[in-house]
Amino acid sequence: MDDSVAIIVLSYNGLQDTRDCLRSLQNLQGTPPTIYVVDNGSTDGTADAIASEFGDFVILIRNEKNLLFAGGNNVGIDRALRDGHKFILLLNNDTTVAPDSLQHLARVSQGIPSAILVPKIYYASQPDVLWYAGGLGNLRRARFLHRGIREKDIGQHDKMEATDWATGCALFVPRSVFERVGLLDETLGLYNEDVDFCLRAKASGFEIYYVPAAKLWHKISASMGGNLSGAKLACKWRSLRVLLRKHLPNPWARIRALLDFCITEPVRVAALAIQGKLKA
Repeated sequence: MDDSVAIIVLSYNGLQDTRDCLRSLQNLQGTPPTIYVVDNGSTDGTADAIASEFGDFVILIRNEKNLLFAGGNNVGIDRALRDGHKFILLLNNDTTVAPDSLQHLARVSQGIPSAILVPKIYYASQPDVLWYAGGLGNLRRARFLHRGIREKDIGQHDKMEATDWATGCALFVPRSVFERVGLLDETLGLYNEDVDFCLRAKASGFEIYYVPAAKLWHKISASMGGNLSGAKLACKWRSLRVLLRKHLPNPWARIRALLDFCITEPVRVAALAIQGKLKA
């Protein structure tokens, strides 16, 4: 495994989640990466506890306030780039990682060193049920979906292949992408930062690959009170409008995309409710 890999774990008032994540990273196989924990202005003592419990295992960066997902991660990305790392894995603090995951990502990156990579991701509460097995995107319909979501994993998505977009939950990015595309866009607020970054990367000629051999487990939206909480939906709606303004310059195309979303999204949510999966 390339020892120039940096992992950035963004933490905000989630001490136990961050503990669990870092403990899984302690079990990574191969040459240890450099691990940066960016504390995003936590008020629950997370930063002090991480410093005390994990010592030299991590480099702790303390933000004075909550800079949200993009701003907090950008602090870590900037530091990792200045420290000379060739690859950066952005990793949600509410995840746990399989011991061989980073080895699989590093192996694939040797063959396609300029590609963005993303692993297979499961629900932590249902360890054999998929949350993400590749991204499906249609900008003109304002739809960016997870392939395989809520499916029991029986090997149906075990082929490594190009994908439309990669989730920021676990985003493996070569430094060359950041150098050409820039960092995450902080104007989006919360959500769609990963979609925007992937759209910009693809427009600049970079490829995105889903790597199913690399696996992790995600506690869904622990910081926002659930997958379909009101706070999360409001944040998503605002960021979607910002995203469309950036990538659909034609105002009529944006209106059609938002109308499509407003018609189809309630149908999707109703279907989940009927299936008993509204909280999943």
